[in-house]
Amino acid sequence: MFFFWMIAIVLFLICMLRKTRKNLHMLQLNSYRNSRYLHWLKQSHGRMSLEEYLIWVPVILALFDFYISLSVLAGFLLYLSLTAGYEVKKPLVMTKRAKRLFLVSWIFIAIDTAIAVICFVFGVFTPIPVILLIIGVQFSEYFILLANTVLRPIEKKINRGYYEDAQRMIQSMPELNIVAITGSYGKTSCKMILGAILSEEYMTLTTPQSYNTPMGITRVIREMLRPTHQMLVLEMGAKQKGDIEELCKLAAPKVGILTSIGEQHLETFGSLENIIATKFELIMALPSDGIAVLNMDDENIAANLDKSPCRVVTYGFNPGWDYYADHISYSVKGLAFTLHAPEGESIEFASMLLGRHNVSNILAAVAAAHSLGVPLLTAVRAVKTLPPVEHRLQILPNPAYTIIDDAFNSNPQGSQMALEVLQSFTSGKKIMITPGMVELGAREYELNKQFGKSCAQVCDFIILVGKKQTQPLQDGLKEAVYPVEKMYVAADLNDARTKLAEIVSAGDVVLFENDLPDTYNES
Repeated sequence: MFFFWMIAIVLFLICMLRKTRKNLHMLQLNSYRNSRYLHWLKQSHGRMSLEEYLIWVPVILALFDFYISLSVLAGFLLYLSLTAGYEVKKPLVMTKRAKRLFLVSWIFIAIDTAIAVICFVFGVFTPIPVILLIIGVQFSEYFILLANTVLRPIEKKINRGYYEDAQRMIQSMPELNIVAITGSYGKTSCKMILGAILSEEYMTLTTPQSYNTPMGITRVIREMLRPTHQMLVLEMGAKQKGDIEELCKLAAPKVGILTSIGEQHLETFGSLENIIATKFELIMALPSDGIAVLNMDDENIAANLDKSPCRVVTYGFNPGWDYYADHISYSVKGLAFTLHAPEGESIEFASMLLGRHNVSNILAAVAAAHSLGVPLLTAVRAVKTLPPVEHRLQILPNPAYTIIDDAFNSNPQGSQMALEVLQSFTSGKKIMITPGMVELGAREYELNKQFGKSCAQVCDFIILVGKKQTQPLQDGLKEAVYPVEKMYVAADLNDARTKLAEIVSAGDVVLFENDLPDTYNES
């Protein structure tokens, strides 16, 4: 019996090790916020496997034969240990905070294990040790949640120290020009374009990738900002009211760019009104001698123009704005357009980027850079050599057919622009692979259904990823009377790629639209 018990304990610890790593990863992807993690937990428990329910069978068996109970428990633990792995797109980063959370969660696991061992050694009612191990496995997600709650005061104090240190660094550089960019979409691309343009004239630091949270920006300032920098370009992300305001208190930007306001992250914002209020936290935080660069084609931005406390520079596709574009054309090589600036200036731009929204992003970046003293010719040179932004309407090399990678964080506006780009190609079949859009709150079904209808008007073949996730798109395609034989519902991305290999031909164009975050895996 002791031998079987030791095997069960070892397998339990292996299983908990793998589960803890996954749960820590999910907590990290949810910005270490308990409320967001609990939301993910609620969704994931709706997809619990049959094995996770059947693991309670050994408790019943323990009433009759403890040997059989331990054998069956060991079998379940071995199976769960072997199947606890999962594919990830954004891997777990073992930061100091992550290591602290991992350690504290394992203290709780050790306590659970120790109590189970003591109960076994002292011959307490036989099902109790088994129940304790099963509870550990069944509710493993809550150990990391408990650890996060216990460590919250410590983490808050540590983060506050880093935050204030970054604030002091910013305040010690009064000549530093700080440009902040926010919006429901386009902010990362706009940031990279603006950083490239400003770098032609000034020593410029641009936050890498999607470093757009208080701690992400704090880290960039503390680790990368130097006294020689003249420009700092920041991307400011938000999922709830007050997020942008907190970032502005940290960085105190002089120039603010608002690229768009749309129905993204409705799950956490709750309403479009909250999104508008949050995005305008950037504009309202600008000083009286600052510059607000606003996309006036966005009706939610145009309707709140009076909120700006400083000079406003407008851009878009309307000839009435300060900076506007016309004569837009697309090809496999990218896009081209004419940019018109104040005082009657006009100049031709070309870029390897794709999509009407990237024309808008270039307009925003040029408007900000030009307002900061960068000549338009310099901007033309910088934009022409810009590589495509990864996973944002990026054309990937393929000898047989064209691949458009737009897998990063799709939203209603961005998905329509991606369809526009796909429609602009005239050769071969137009194939789309998509799981649809997420984090759209109560309107998620409606918006995805409408997206399905739009896809039906453009695509020759559609591969949907995720049987449950894509139900709204399936309903939209059905309502649009899209041929069933031109649609395939894949179990996962690997299944989708297999189907693609069966149907794709030379000269076709394949659009990968959105790639669900790891927190939305159905498997």
